[in-house]
Parts: sequence; structure tokens; C-alpha cells
Amino acid sequence: MDQLIRLTIRGISLSQIQSGIYVLLLEEESGKIKLPIIIESFQAQSIASALGKKDPSRSFTHDLFISFAKKFHIRLKAVVIYKLVNGIFFSSILLEEENDIEGKKIEKKEQKIDSKTSDAVALAVRFQAPIYTTREIFDKAGIYFENGVPLDKENETSDTGIEKNNILFFKEKSKQDLENMTEQDLNALLNHAVVNECYELAARIKKELDRRE
Repeated sequence: MDQLIRLTIRGISLSQIQSGIYVLLLEEESGKIKLPIIIESFQAQSIASALGKKDPSRSFTHDLFISFAKKFHIRLKAVVIYKLVNGIFFSSILLEEENDIEGKKIEKKEQKIDSKTSDAVALAVRFQAPIYTTREIFDKAGIYFENGVPLDKENETSDTGIEKNNILFFKEKSKQDLENMTEQDLNALLNHAVVNECYELAARIKKELDRRE
């Protein structure tokens, strides 16, 4: 695991662009790079429930998997977000099965299963297992912070004249609109999107900036 970056869950927020969609925000341990991942409502609620932020009486499919795993002595060792293609994150769940023979636990070979990233994270939280990703994915989709924020929150206007109050307007920008913006304006908009916690918009801008490299 030395070549991988360990992540923690920074939070879950409702998408401000698309109804019924959430943004799962992961970050490296130093907190300087954040990784926004688009997830669906069910997985968002399941992750929030496991974090103790929702009604604990509600049960999810992920809870059933926990019961199944305990019954058959299966341990989730880690989740690895290993690939990013066209904005979609691919993950692996690393499992380890233990057999109890005459009071002795014998560890078997590690098994790997592909999974939706949102489902993998929901299970990792329940198993209290670590979540990792690669440096390549961070370079592609990570959002960098300096001293906690990309720009001074007290500044109401950037050097390019983009006001914070106009962030709602920029949320409606289409892919073609972003393609027509200058790199300077894209970077300014990226900073304002992150400051205003519009992480889905930030991810779209980051993808457009990476395309130009």
C-alpha cells in the first residue's frame, strides 16, 4: 500500500447542479488535496448512516453484507480507487476470508472484487477499513488547497472580475461553455467553485483544464 494515498471522508453534500445527486468529498490525510466523487442518493444516505449522521434504525443493503461477512468470517481489508475514465471512478474491494478450525484462525488468500466506488466506500465505513487511491487519479481529479482554501474568502471579486454572487450563474455552464472560456477564467471559476463548496462544478472545470494540457 506504500504507493497509494490514504483518504478520509471530508463530507457529503447535495449536488447544486443535478437533482437527486450527491457529492462525496474525500481528502488526503494532510487535507491539501480533495477528491470530489459524484454518487447517487441511496449510496449517499447509506454512507451518512454508517457515519452516524442519519436515522440509525434504517437498514441498507450494505448492512446486510456486514452480517453476511461476519457469519462467514470475511474481513474487508481496504478499498482502492484505482481508475478514472470519463469522470467515472473504478474501485476494488480487498477481502480476506478466515476459517476457524478447532479454535485456530487460518487466513486464506486475499480476494479482490470490483465495485462501484460509492458502494465500496459505504462498506469501508462499516468495516472501518482504509480507503486508498493512486497518485495518478489525484493528479487528474484532485482539487488543491493552500492554507485551507484556494482563495481568500474575504475577497468578493477575483482578478478576472468574477464575483462570488455570480456562482449560481456559472453552475448552469454547459460543457461547451467551459470549453469556450479562457484558462485564466477557468482557474478563477475553479477557485470560486471550491470556496462556495460547488465541488461538482469544480470537478467539471478541472476536467476541462486537464484536457487542455
